[in-house]
Amino acid sequence: MLDPAPAGADSAPSSLAASHRRILVIAAMLGGTTVLVKLVALARDWLVARRFGAGDELDAYLVAFLIPSYAVVVLTHSFAPAFVPTYIRVSERQGPGAAQRLVGSLMVGGCGIVVVISLLLAAVARFLLPWVGQGFDAQKLALTESLFYLLSGVLVISGASAIFAAVLNAHERFAVTALASMAIPAGTVGVFWTFQDRWGIYALAGGTLVGFLLESCVLAIAAGRHGLLSRPRWSGFDENLRHVGSQYVPVLMGSSLMTSSLVVDQSMAASLGSGQVSILNYGNKIVALVLGVVAVSLSTVLFPRFSRLIASDRWADLRHTLKSFTRLILIASLPVMILLALLSEPLVRLLFERGAFTAETTTAVSGVQRWYLLQIPFYVLSMLGSRLLSAMNGNRILLAIGAMNLLMNVVGNLAFMHWFGVNGIAMSTSLMFLVATLTTFAAIRYRLADARRGASDRTRSAN
Repeated sequence: MLDPAPAGADSAPSSLAASHRRILVIAAMLGGTTVLVKLVALARDWLVARRFGAGDELDAYLVAFLIPSYAVVVLTHSFAPAFVPTYIRVSERQGPGAAQRLVGSLMVGGCGIVVVISLLLAAVARFLLPWVGQGFDAQKLALTESLFYLLSGVLVISGASAIFAAVLNAHERFAVTALASMAIPAGTVGVFWTFQDRWGIYALAGGTLVGFLLESCVLAIAAGRHGLLSRPRWSGFDENLRHVGSQYVPVLMGSSLMTSSLVVDQSMAASLGSGQVSILNYGNKIVALVLGVVAVSLSTVLFPRFSRLIASDRWADLRHTLKSFTRLILIASLPVMILLALLSEPLVRLLFERGAFTAETTTAVSGVQRWYLLQIPFYVLSMLGSRLLSAMNGNRILLAIGAMNLLMNVVGNLAFMHWFGVNGIAMSTSLMFLVATLTTFAAIRYRLADARRGASDRTRSAN
């Protein structure tokens, strides 16, 4: 069962400050775990860069994996924002039995949905891939299609993983979910290292599939050890399941719009010529490492806390928590962004420049990376804000923000690509996150004001 804080806990400034320090300690531990995961991922990227550089085979793999990874992000990563607040509320108000029934129903319904979607994607792949891989010749498209069919199993596996991870995070078992993700690059490295000479690029695709399967097994074992593994069993479409569904649909649509930016970016990069998709991908590696350590760790730890503060109507504590962490993010992230921008080319040279990855590729990648680095403070803030809006049942607002982001990204890409090539795509992404942050926090301010008015009305009615 969850261990919610008492209604009056953290009300005093000293208690609230102590709570914030505890959040930072947990986030730092989670960030350290994420660093280990990212280091294993960098080892994978180092092996891939040495073998394939920025050429046609890697372009084909990246475009083939683009659709399954997009579906994973949209379908499974959207699950936690819709599920966790409802799961916490049901566990606290109706007991752990009702929460277990909710999870059992979601395992049956959710996994069934991702199987159907995986089959549909496989059926339309030959029509969809030429659009995503625009600029690919017939031979490169054929390779992309065969890799896609191998990688499409990732979506089915990720459906179960998303449920296990969301339940563990709701119970603040953050470390195990972070460590489990290490299985993806580790499994990829193991298979790729062993079979790269025999299978070539197919060893990379096969390793990716094995890595996702290993992650799901680790999460299932961890959930079982903590007594959180529910038996898949359909208990009917009750009120709790309907509430998850009502929150999931706008999250899903918003995530699909936001994640479409990744598809748009790589598709537009493919139109710029051979190797441009790979250059864009490498240029985001170090940035993704920083964002994974900071943004994902902090938002993962704060999300259940936001949900509990809202469930207990502790709006003053919620506002104080938001202001404190917003200030901290800005103070900490700006120096990191500047330092990494100054060291961009030496870092790329140190990590990737060997084998097929040449000095010319280093120059191109470091330029893209500098523009991507500008998004760091805004990405972290927008993720924090989106988690708070989800906890406040503001997922329809996030849907509107996602639509705006996609439109901005497409227009920005078209404008900046014309003048700056692949660098323009990175410029557009950073600008998009700046606007997304401003819009998200404006929406939060409105929702908090509305909640304060509602609390005042309830107080007057009670008196």
